Amino acid sequence: MKRIAVLGGGNGAQALAGHLASKGFPVTLFEHPEFRRNIFRLEETKTIELTGAIEARGTLAEVTTDPAAVRDAEILYFLAPSFAQEAVFSLIAPFLGRGQRLLLMPGNFGSLVLKETFGGRLPEGFLAAESDTMPYACRIEAPGVVNVWGIKNFMAAAALPASGTGDFIASVQDAFPVPLKPAPNVLSIGLSNTNMILHCPTMIMNAGRIESGNGRFRFYAEGMTDSVCAVMEAMDRERMAVGKALGLNLLSTMDDMKELYSINGESLRETILNNGAYCGHGADSPASMKYRYLTEDVPYLLVPVFEIGKKLGIPLPVTESIIRLASVIAGEDYLVTGRTLGGLDLDGVNG
Repeated sequence: MKRIAVLGGGNGAQALAGHLASKGFPVTLFEHPEFRRNIFRLEETKTIELTGAIEARGTLAEVTTDPAAVRDAEILYFLAPSFAQEAVFSLIAPFLGRGQRLLLMPGNFGSLVLKETFGGRLPEGFLAAESDTMPYACRIEAPGVVNVWGIKNFMAAAALPASGTGDFIASVQDAFPVPLKPAPNVLSIGLSNTNMILHCPTMIMNAGRIESGNGRFRFYAEGMTDSVCAVMEAMDRERMAVGKALGLNLLSTMDDMKELYSINGESLRETILNNGAYCGHGADSPASMKYRYLTEDVPYLLVPVFEIGKKLGIPLPVTESIIRLASVIAGEDYLVTGRTLGGLDLDGVNG
């Protein structure tokens, strides 16, 4: 069976590593040395148990912080946060080469950054691709135990360049838990990540509730009220306008959720409430505004979308307002420090 390396030690990474290991794949779980605490217990047990929508137990071949461990992997799945991409790329780059396939989940334009890590040209015979999401809605409940709330019907993926997408999907599909569908290119993938629509305005508009210390709440079911959804829909229209200007027919956040989870709804709010993967469990809201729903989704998703729109002459006033509010909260100007895509080869995405 194909040798797999899963990069990252968080919810999605542990779920995927455990799931693939339970199916018999030899899986190495790699985490950046600075975040070894995420895998400390797994280094001893090498066992991950999945509960909920998936009931399985997988034994990993290796759990490590040594980047050389990825050298022998045929397929690499990257599920670390976007803010860790550059740091991890710099560690693993010397061990990547011909025949390997790397999938970033979510990519958030990270394949363009990886290309720059190699001086503007990926290694000969090496293929990198992106998806706009990960297979599972899940949370780590205890060391080595991941509760899977739901699994997606499919995921979209695109290689860099897009001419390699068919080859990439054919190479990894038998070692991936859900069907992969080809997307036009990695720009389409980045623009299709609806986390920026769902997470960012919900965090901003529930800031008082999150910081009050009065207990956590159901982020999707209770935090995404009619007013919050109205802001989401305004941002969604701006995102889709950027896609249209690039010749991309992007799904709305509501339609995307319906397709991924086979649910119905007459409005975004109703569709969210009908999603058992998000609303079928207890309190799950962040305990702080210093959470990846802002610290990752604003600088690595909203900022590049805003910058692309600006370049195309498309106004994104609601998106910009969320970026600026998040910047004030973080004490950091995300329009300066975020992924602006300046200097990256956007013209090379299609081949």
